[in-house]
Amino acid sequence: MYQFGDEFLETVGLSSMPEAQRAGFLGYVRDQFETRIGEKMSEGLSEAQIAEFGKIVDNDEQTINDLLAKAGDYKNDPVYQSLLENGGEDGSATTLNDYVTATWLNQNCPDYAKILEAAMNELKAEIKAQKEAILATL
Repeated sequence: MYQFGDEFLETVGLSSMPEAQRAGFLGYVRDQFETRIGEKMSEGLSEAQIAEFGKIVDNDEQTINDLLAKAGDYKNDPVYQSLLENGGEDGSATTLNDYVTATWLNQNCPDYAKILEAAMNELKAEIKAQKEAILATL
């Protein structure tokens, strides 16, 4: 996933932003990014899919358990194995949620990676275009 920190600020030309404003600005940028992703994703999904994904995001235990049951032998799935290889804890709620999220996105929103990249590029371009105005308000 994308990180919003000093490297991001440098990329968009805002590395000189005062430390006191960084956290608030980066939080705003993260929120904008997530909103844009949600809007783009929802364009290709049914209301039922949107509701189901909302339950996954909200860590709804019943929904996650139902999707794990449908997945079958998820512990041998390459997606699950990759999560474990990258620091996930076998059977933990976080790892199970990450697995369900990843597999749900692969099945229901196969263009998710493209959506992420497009949203990030769009956001970076907008910030770069407005960097002087942003710095002037600080």
